[in-house]
Amino acid sequence: MAEEVSMIDINRINEVKEHSEPFVTLSEVAMEEILKVISAQDKEGLFLRLYVQSAVGGMSFGMALDTRKSDDDHSCSVDSVVVRIDRISFPYLTGANVDYLRSTEKTGFQINSPNTELIAAAGSGCTSCSGDAGCC
Repeated sequence: MAEEVSMIDINRINEVKEHSEPFVTLSEVAMEEILKVISAQDKEGLFLRLYVQSAVGGMSFGMALDTRKSDDDHSCSVDSVVVRIDRISFPYLTGANVDYLRSTEKTGFQINSPNTELIAAAGSGCTSCSGDAGCC
């Protein structure tokens, strides 16, 4: 029964493609770092793509700068950064926060998602993944 509700919610979520309100958040530090990288690339039409990918033991989150758009991408703007997520990754990343950590132990982007029930149902207990270190 719970799986049926999740699938209905996923179908409802996937109906809207262009979002007027951001469906993810970017910390101030993450925003600064993303804008630095976009500026250094000096390439037209770059946006931040967030996605889910297979990993040992389940799934992990990833991010990249991209220019390739798909008709089934979900799109929003967070301040001056355009964020796009493909339709399969969208339910897992809705409400996610992208942060940038700077410490002696770790430096890099980290994605945290509140959708632990969907992530667990997909076979992973992971709720936080980093671009430089994989999942958790």
